[in-house]
Amino acid sequence: MNDTNKTENTPLDHGEVVQRPGVRIAWAWLFPILAAAATVWLFWSNWKANGPEIEVSFESAPGIQAGKTPLIYRGVTAGQVTAVRLDHKLDQVVVVVRLKAFAADLAKAGTTFWIDQPVVGLAETTGLDALIQGNSLQARMGAGPRVRKFTGVNHVPLTPLESPALTLKLRADNIPFLDRGSPIFYRGIQVGAVEDKALDDLGNPYLRVVIDHKFAGTVKKNSRFWPVPATSLKVGPGGVRIDLLGLKAILLGGLEFDVFGIPGEAATDEMEFELSTDRTAARSTGQPVRITFRNGLGIQAGQTEVRRLGVPVGYVESAHLNTDTQSVETVVRFQPKFEHLHTKGAVFTLIRPQLSLEGVSGLETLVTGVYIDCEPGPAGEPITQFAGRTQGPDGWRTVESDADSLPLTLSAARLPALSEGAPILYRGLVAGHVKGTSLDAENQPVMHVLIRKEFAGMVRENARFWPVPATSIEAGPGVLKLDMAGLQTLMQGALAFEVFGPPAPIAQPDALLPIFPSEAAARAVSPPIRITFDNGQGLLAGQTQVRHLGVPVGLVESVEPKNGRVEAVVRFNEGADALRREGSVFSVVRLKVSLDGVTGLETALSGVYIECVPSESGKLTDHFVGVGIEEEMFSEEEERGFEVVVTTPRTTIVEGAPVSYRGLVVGKVGHKALSADGRSLELGVVITPPYDRLLRENTKFWDAGGMRVSIGFLAIRIQSTSLEALARGGLSFATPDNLGPRVKRGHHYELHRESRREWLRWAPAVPGVD
Repeated sequence: MNDTNKTENTPLDHGEVVQRPGVRIAWAWLFPILAAAATVWLFWSNWKANGPEIEVSFESAPGIQAGKTPLIYRGVTAGQVTAVRLDHKLDQVVVVVRLKAFAADLAKAGTTFWIDQPVVGLAETTGLDALIQGNSLQARMGAGPRVRKFTGVNHVPLTPLESPALTLKLRADNIPFLDRGSPIFYRGIQVGAVEDKALDDLGNPYLRVVIDHKFAGTVKKNSRFWPVPATSLKVGPGGVRIDLLGLKAILLGGLEFDVFGIPGEAATDEMEFELSTDRTAARSTGQPVRITFRNGLGIQAGQTEVRRLGVPVGYVESAHLNTDTQSVETVVRFQPKFEHLHTKGAVFTLIRPQLSLEGVSGLETLVTGVYIDCEPGPAGEPITQFAGRTQGPDGWRTVESDADSLPLTLSAARLPALSEGAPILYRGLVAGHVKGTSLDAENQPVMHVLIRKEFAGMVRENARFWPVPATSIEAGPGVLKLDMAGLQTLMQGALAFEVFGPPAPIAQPDALLPIFPSEAAARAVSPPIRITFDNGQGLLAGQTQVRHLGVPVGLVESVEPKNGRVEAVVRFNEGADALRREGSVFSVVRLKVSLDGVTGLETALSGVYIECVPSESGKLTDHFVGVGIEEEMFSEEEERGFEVVVTTPRTTIVEGAPVSYRGLVVGKVGHKALSADGRSLELGVVITPPYDRLLRENTKFWDAGGMRVSIGFLAIRIQSTSLEALARGGLSFATPDNLGPRVKRGHHYELHRESRREWLRWAPAVPGVD
């Protein structure tokens, strides 16, 4: 059977073969798939772009917010703050920062982190961008191993881009006015700045300074640092020069450093240096030299310079008082190239302003301050101990020269006001100086003086000292002279001494000698003479002179009231013993203005004085009764005149009033007193011979003082006997033509108020009266 038949005989299958379709994805799944892919890619990209996470601790974190605050390095965002929290003690703020992958190297030890916020100050002004963008975290990369935890700083670093090459410490007993940001100069170029000023654990101040990396090689181990003044003033023959360092240095101060001598090795980080007071001190690095001065007035440690020919060669490092030797000991350091100046025989002199009898010296020190002048000795081995000189009124003095002087102690009830160093003069020469004053064991003031050895032989046990007045006035008839002793005496005062009389033995050291108030008191060496006066007006102890023929011969030592009178104790100068013979007359001369004229005019300037009229013979005595000028005049008139008494109930006539006869003054009123019964006044009238012959029992006295006015029909007449009678009053008398008997001394007359006409017509002829 063939195949055809097989086919025909096979039953037919009417089914349809259908192919199964392939797997298909709906378009709706495309977007989730892309989103998932993007997420994976972003996650992977973010993971790849981020670096490590670090923690930075701050005392406070103003303006820092998680997820917002960036970390900025060199102006590029290098990370972001992911969290901000407090530590477990609640005293620190922990800022968690995720770094970028490219900034992973910031996670190294030594990296500095700080918060960039607005800061406005003298040293710097930073963070102004934060006013707009908000605070950010800033970093400066370190160079240590990788770490995750850091401690941020509170201040913006002075070199925010890169760490300084050198951080140094400068120490001093007293830090000058310097602050954070104060510049540091090397030969005029700013190479760094002051980073901080603080105290160490022992309370000693120090400065932390930073030097830029490109200038680190300028700092050597033997470099010297000192404050540089913002302004400098130089005064010299060429004028005045003022230098200004710069506005920043004026506000903040500054430092300078340099190497003096051979440069040493390069300085290392955290190395310590001493901060010198100034450039001169920094240059002075030699061995300490000790110089002792008798007086260290004006010396200031760290400032006073040592100069040679006006050029600074060293400075005073320290100065202190040696109480054992009563001197000032200084420690001086020289610059290395001037170490040869302090050899044996060198002289060191303290120069300061000096006003002396010779003139003015050291005037430049009023501006520059005192300094020590160095005069080198012969070449040789340097020594370190010297006795310095100071300028005094008696020349240059050292501690040793004072030791050779003669010490004396001077006493007085009241010491004169003299400064330490005031000169002591002997016949115009400076013989010593005042060392000081103190109280003795009995609390009495004493003055200690030193007499130069060449004048020690002039001081005797009877030497007398007195203060020299800065000015003196001499006045007399036609003379008015003003003298000034000198500028030094005017400012410091002075003493003088001399020996009056036979010289005594030479005074021994520490002898006690008196100080007299004046030269006149010192010259008055006689025993005390006591003179009693009724009136002591104008007499001054220690000032009133005793004169003979106008020449001072003594001085009033004291004036005291005694038994209703005044007793003056007087001492005479050497060689005036003849003035104290019995019978000598002592009278007080005062200024007197009267109608007779002016007397004692010189006393208006010189003061009253006692005039002495010595007796031609008699033994020496020490008690006298003095008289006034008027008393002496009247006593002389009474001795050679004729005294009668005129009584009246009352009168204005005073002592000294004139007594006239027919217009001629023939006497005066010697005294005026009450009568014995007190019912009337008695005028003692002294008539000068030969006019006493006019006095008779029938003589009439009347008051002739004052003025009399008479008015006629056509005229007015004013009459007065004399100008003196107008002021003092006066008497007139007349005797009748029929002369009565003569009267005896002390005869009493009655005073009439006025004259009668017939009295004025009396004109007797009296024998012996022209």
